[in-house]
Amino acid sequence: MEYNDYTITVAAPLGAGYPVSVNAEGIGRSAALLPPPPAELVRLIAQVNDLPVGNGHSDILTMAGVALFRWLFGQLETHLRIAWDRAEHQGRGLRLRLSLDPPEINAWPWELLHDPHRERTFATSIATPLVRYLDRADQFGSLFTLRADLPLKMLLVLPKSPELNLIKERAVIEQALAPLEKAVALHTLDGIVTRARFADALISGDYEIVHGSGHGSFVDGAGYIGLNYADGSPDWVDGQVMARFVVNCRSLKLGVLNVCSSGKVDEGRAFQGLAPQLVRAGVPAVVAMQFPLSDDAALAFAEEFYRRLCTGENSSGRVDVAVTYARNMLAILYPGDRCFAAPVLYTHAADGVIFTLERPEETAKTNHALAASLADSALFRDDLALAEPAMLHTWRLSLEQAAAEYQRHLLEPSAVAQALAQQGLNLIRRRIQAIDARLGAPTAG
Repeated sequence: MEYNDYTITVAAPLGAGYPVSVNAEGIGRSAALLPPPPAELVRLIAQVNDLPVGNGHSDILTMAGVALFRWLFGQLETHLRIAWDRAEHQGRGLRLRLSLDPPEINAWPWELLHDPHRERTFATSIATPLVRYLDRADQFGSLFTLRADLPLKMLLVLPKSPELNLIKERAVIEQALAPLEKAVALHTLDGIVTRARFADALISGDYEIVHGSGHGSFVDGAGYIGLNYADGSPDWVDGQVMARFVVNCRSLKLGVLNVCSSGKVDEGRAFQGLAPQLVRAGVPAVVAMQFPLSDDAALAFAEEFYRRLCTGENSSGRVDVAVTYARNMLAILYPGDRCFAAPVLYTHAADGVIFTLERPEETAKTNHALAASLADSALFRDDLALAEPAMLHTWRLSLEQAAAEYQRHLLEPSAVAQALAQQGLNLIRRRIQAIDARLGAPTAG
């Protein structure tokens, strides 16, 4: 399914409320001032946050979702209806992109957002995926490269903690990925995971996905994740340091921060707080759990999410679609439980696509074309001694264009394509050097 975007931006408080603007693709903008949150909404959100893991409370979840809807769209509902109807008439979905500046608003479980008139929970419907959107194109441009090859490389990070059953945590992910052995290659970093060990693994592994599971902490509005000191004791790492870990990982497409089933709500808030910082650092998408999940629910989410993301016919590489399918699966398997709203997706990918998978036949075609081009280039002989300066300048321009094309192929996920491109680039550079030497030679008199 293709989507029209519906972007909702809530700014910092101004006077008596929160300025909110909405921008609907193909329709335009509208704006309003949200009043202070009513006491009933605040009470319902607190109830949701305090719910125990694994218990069904569908009435509280629905009431909280409806209260969020009425507060947010009180003055903007007509605009939403027009945008939604337009998308449906075009045979498209409506992607809700939330951009929430105030931290106290951002911390709310917006994944519960529920339209009481259409009986629609946006975050579980493939027609209305809901994401937390951070437009960072002004800072670092679009995604570095979308191309990826199977199997995707995933790093599972399980720092040592005496309170956690790491064997069970690892088993959950391994079981979830077992059917995807041809699509995902899993590498595990466990035991004592120091900052240096984690950094080395990230840089040397060229991973597309990092899945971290463990403890977090939320102190004075800041989130921390637990790694280890060399003696195994907790080393609490904040968002700024985590951003430094990933800033040079050009291959990284997705981070998943999972709160263990033994975790507390504060840990969910910690991981949710870390997620936008990682996206601002350049990671295209981060999924954080704002509530702890039972082991069974964590397994169900991982199975559905990674299957849709890595092999889905219409969802491969589309993180917003994959997380929506996975949320809905949790809602089906655990009706009345808040677990479907646990996964929070932060992304700067405007269309939700964080990678594209090239088919084997397409990879072979690219490699064949590169090999043929390289063979032709190697056979060609330039008669530099007889060429006029104008011709040399023309040849040099053509070689620069060829070099730019080879440079582009260095970003191919295929190792064969990268090697061929590097050979071609080396050949082109030698010829440019020869032309520069000829152009710099004294004219015979």
